[in-house]
Amino acid sequence: MSSMAASTDSAFGLPSAPTVALPEVPAPGRIVTVRGSTWAVVDARRQGLPRSPADEATAGLQHVVDLQSLEDDRLGEELSVVWELELGHSVDPERALPTHIDADAVDDPNVLGACVDAVRWGAVTSADDHAYQAPFRSGAAVEAYQLEPLARALRSPRTNLLLADDVGLGKTIEAGLVIQELLLRHRARTVVIVCPPSLSLKWQCEMLEKFGLDFVIVDSALMAQVRRSHGLAANPLKLFPRVIVSMAWLPGLRAQRLFRDVRDGLGQPGTAKRWAFDALIVDEAHHVAPSSPTAVGGGRGYAVDSNRTQATRALAELCEHRLFLTATPHNGYSESFTALLEMVDDRRFTRGAAIDPTALADVTVRRLKSSLAKDGAFPPRVFESIPFDPDPREEEHFEKLHRLLTDSAKRNGRERSGDLLAMLLKKRFLSSPWSFAQTLDLYTQSRAVGAWPDAVDDYYEQVLGSGASDEEEGESAQPEFTALRASKGSDPLVAASEADLDELIAWGRGYEHRPDARLTALITYLNATCRPDGATWSNERVVIFTEYTETMRWVVRVLESRGLGGERLATISGSDAAHDRERTRARFTADPTTEPLRILVATDAAGEGIDLQTYCHRLVNLDVPFNPSRLEQRLGRIDRWGQRHNPVMLTFAPTTKSGRYAADLDFVGRLVSKIEQIKTELGSVNEIVDAQVLDHFAPRRAGTGTGAAPRSQRAMADAKVITEQLAAGMRLNSELTALSQSYGERKVALHLTPQSTQRVVDTALRLDGQPALIEEGSQDTDAPVFAVPALAARWHSSLRGLDSVLAPGVLRPITFDDAAVTDRGERDRAHLVHIHLGHPLLQRSARLLRTELLRPDSRLHGWTAVVVPGLEQSCVASVSRLVLVGRGGLRLHEEVFMTGVRFSGQAVAEDAVLTLLDRALDSARLTVADAGVRSHVATRWNEEQSHLRERLQADTGKRALRQQQLVTDKLGEREGADAQRATQIFTAFRRNLTESIARLEAEERDAAYQLFADDQQRQRREDLRRMGERLVELGDEERRELDAVRTRYAEVRPFVSTAAVVFAISQADADRWAGV
Repeated sequence: MSSMAASTDSAFGLPSAPTVALPEVPAPGRIVTVRGSTWAVVDARRQGLPRSPADEATAGLQHVVDLQSLEDDRLGEELSVVWELELGHSVDPERALPTHIDADAVDDPNVLGACVDAVRWGAVTSADDHAYQAPFRSGAAVEAYQLEPLARALRSPRTNLLLADDVGLGKTIEAGLVIQELLLRHRARTVVIVCPPSLSLKWQCEMLEKFGLDFVIVDSALMAQVRRSHGLAANPLKLFPRVIVSMAWLPGLRAQRLFRDVRDGLGQPGTAKRWAFDALIVDEAHHVAPSSPTAVGGGRGYAVDSNRTQATRALAELCEHRLFLTATPHNGYSESFTALLEMVDDRRFTRGAAIDPTALADVTVRRLKSSLAKDGAFPPRVFESIPFDPDPREEEHFEKLHRLLTDSAKRNGRERSGDLLAMLLKKRFLSSPWSFAQTLDLYTQSRAVGAWPDAVDDYYEQVLGSGASDEEEGESAQPEFTALRASKGSDPLVAASEADLDELIAWGRGYEHRPDARLTALITYLNATCRPDGATWSNERVVIFTEYTETMRWVVRVLESRGLGGERLATISGSDAAHDRERTRARFTADPTTEPLRILVATDAAGEGIDLQTYCHRLVNLDVPFNPSRLEQRLGRIDRWGQRHNPVMLTFAPTTKSGRYAADLDFVGRLVSKIEQIKTELGSVNEIVDAQVLDHFAPRRAGTGTGAAPRSQRAMADAKVITEQLAAGMRLNSELTALSQSYGERKVALHLTPQSTQRVVDTALRLDGQPALIEEGSQDTDAPVFAVPALAARWHSSLRGLDSVLAPGVLRPITFDDAAVTDRGERDRAHLVHIHLGHPLLQRSARLLRTELLRPDSRLHGWTAVVVPGLEQSCVASVSRLVLVGRGGLRLHEEVFMTGVRFSGQAVAEDAVLTLLDRALDSARLTVADAGVRSHVATRWNEEQSHLRERLQADTGKRALRQQQLVTDKLGEREGADAQRATQIFTAFRRNLTESIARLEAEERDAAYQLFADDQQRQRREDLRRMGERLVELGDEERRELDAVRTRYAEVRPFVSTAAVVFAISQADADRWAGV
């Protein structure tokens, strides 16, 4: 009877169930293959009930096994499976060298070489904080200065950084590098990006195109989709590891419910997931810092948290690693700045406490373009003006408005000759007659309510000046007008009759379809620049900015009527849908030889995050915001990395300054250059600009004083610390410079050449039965360019991003040469896609080859033999993989190492082995050795006590132990450094808290404290209370931090596997063995 025959059960006379070997349940830390991918076991636990004999051949318990991906393109993905029910899984043994090879079952060296490269690229280490990996896996052109945040991030157990680089230096790239490195090192899995609503789509596209990272945007559409697919209680923050949320949505009830649900389900200590979220990015972070209101009597107030501040702080507390991005981090008020810093790192800062200069230096990265300008990388700005002749009617009506406002102020007993509404109306008048008329009409409709403010200093700053919101809503009644209408005060136009107001409104509306003097001058400028002969359009482009949607619409109507519309003209405003905004941006940055768009009219909704520098270096300020941050965001749209020309910033200059209208326009125009001159003084620029605007538009009567309260000694000390530190961040690390300069050499050492990456994709497609890439070439580059053929559905996800916004669904050609997508370092070629190591197509290809090479039932044989011309002695080399896994399945280190011996028995030096394998696996047109040579090497290898095999096995084992010890020592050093760093952080913070509490308690007795409004006093008392609580909590928090450091490096287990064996045969030996 066959051994598989059923035996008979003596009790019932029925055949007994055959003995079935249950699959081995892997212990935590083991390496397994599940669903075609490699994973580390985090935990294995028994199910609550045994399996039923009625359902299973053998009764027994089932096990739920929690896994964490070791694939570099899965970046920490987690999976839970029922081990006994999972099909096709295996526990990876520590594969030694093969004891037998078949001379007729040999791999093509090109295929094996591609597989070895795929394994090499999948090796990631956490042991060395100087071994940067993200720059080599991204599609971004990384500059040396952009590596500084990455270096900072890797020096600490937790990443807490305020990226405060100048507008246009690439903070998105810097943040992407940090996040990708954390994901690669398994220091992060879940990531949340918080940004203004207008930037959500941009972040999603940038992360996919440059880093191969998929993010989903959490919005109403996604919520509806998730509820349909996963039920009404589904939470997208749990379903997707990487999400983007709008900072406008974040404080809402729905968002807070979703985040609270995640917080309540935090994992247990010792697992791979210890925080609700691993990493947080907050873009344009100045939006979440509280502004500082003015106290009674015009003094300095105390920052009060907004709902957005509170929601962001609560989210930050749930995230281990935090990156806050803003070009304007400090608005001049230390309370606001410390509130922002507390969100960045609550182990170093707390709201209202003094600023520790050392702690600030640790978390802040700030560089200005002026400090990095070299080789023409950042051409300096040029400020020019468009001259115009003020129209007498415009001057007449502006003077009438001023007179009515002044008379009304006197009747109301105001000490200023104007008030806040006067500035608002004048600001609208200086933008456009049409916008002024719309605003004045809204005023007349609200006049009966009497809701107008008295405190000019306070409301100016919050509504028009440096404290004004940087976000433009896209409606005629912007936040400034809404805030005024909700305030209480005297009627600022009480002296104006209905007839006066009707006349001003009718005059402004008379410009609905015709230009004023400035727009007439602008039309002349646009024709000279974009249509110099009056008929033929040049390739020059111009962007025109205005604060107000009504002004934008008016400009568009007039330009269209003058033949400057149609396909040549487009707009971007706050009311645009995200995809429409992105499509317009893509048109404006496309090659002007193929895209006819020449003129872009934008509100300040385009002032953040939209890059327009590719084919545009002229920016016209039709009006000028009084908020320096908003103005800097504007100018940064064309003054950023990749700009080849001097960015030209244009304002309007009246040819005469005799009238009030002309004088005010001249002042506003000169405000742009003034802000430019003092923008390095981040702590004072807002105060200076606010004071200058107030003095110009609302001067106080003689003898009333300035009303400006002197700054406290602490405020001045904090401002000095902040300014000095933010200015000191411009030093460039020589190590980073050297890395940038050797970038190309490092890529070659990692085999990240165009030829190697193309070979991996070609091989993967061939092994998976897919059609080959179609070489089609390009007139723009000599590098190979390919069309992607129709691939099977399982490959479709790897083609994400190959189409474009302007041609959705149409795959662009691809290239593996990064130099092919730029014109000698100048403009990006948007019609070509660079397939870099982080691109989904290359990620999938590499994963397929790694799996194929390392799995037990591989179609590959794991060895090859190649005749190498010029080789003096024949050698054999092994390609091995060393993986060190810590507690909870954390991959701490992975490397690929080579070991070689000569056929004579002598060992081959490490460098020589690398050179040998390069020659054997990377040369052009590789062919496997003929049958006679393969038969000879197989016979030598298969001998029962093969000296060749045993010597290579012994040397491989020694090398593995040596490498393991080196890495273990590095991990030990890293653990000690992390623990020491954490102790230093808490010690310094404890000292700062103690001193700050004593100082704040003393300040409460100061008379200036009594000038704070009630809500400000409550906020200050709350800050003081929280400082006391933090001081008490620090001991436990420090212990938890140190325990987390020890846990990360505990229970390290090594796994060594041989991936391939390569015989490199000299020509002499090949000739001798061929006939054997």
